[in-house]
Amino acid sequence: MLSIRPATAADLDALIGTDHVAVHSADRRDAIAEWVALGQCHLAARDGAVAGYVALTRSFFRSPFIEMLMVGAAFRRTGIGRALVEYCIGLTPPEQKLWTSTNESNAPMRALLPQLGFEQTGLFEHLDEGDPELIFLRWPVEGH
Repeated sequence: MLSIRPATAADLDALIGTDHVAVHSADRRDAIAEWVALGQCHLAARDGAVAGYVALTRSFFRSPFIEMLMVGAAFRRTGIGRALVEYCIGLTPPEQKLWTSTNESNAPMRALLPQLGFEQTGLFEHLDEGDPELIFLRWPVEGH
């Protein structure tokens, strides 16, 4: 069974343990702690085990932005990423745009986003050398 809920400070160690970058990066650990403190981090658990998390911020031109989506290695390709993005869609008011980004090399995320109504709208170079960051937008629901 999958559940998604706001993360708390008590979840920090589990969130960091799920994130292969955070294990070695103080910057990522600090970002996770900040997202949690601001109420922007949401944790996915499957059968009681932390499976992944998502940070939904307003850091992209003050618009809702899926800033980070991380699925633990043991849970990849099992629907956790889809569930977390759908959760963010549900948290976004229908009259607002929802933005996210992913590395060009992240084929699973690039395949998932169009299935959930996102379209690629641009890219940033030089965040990760040789691997552009692709920008995606989910338009507001018509009629709002």
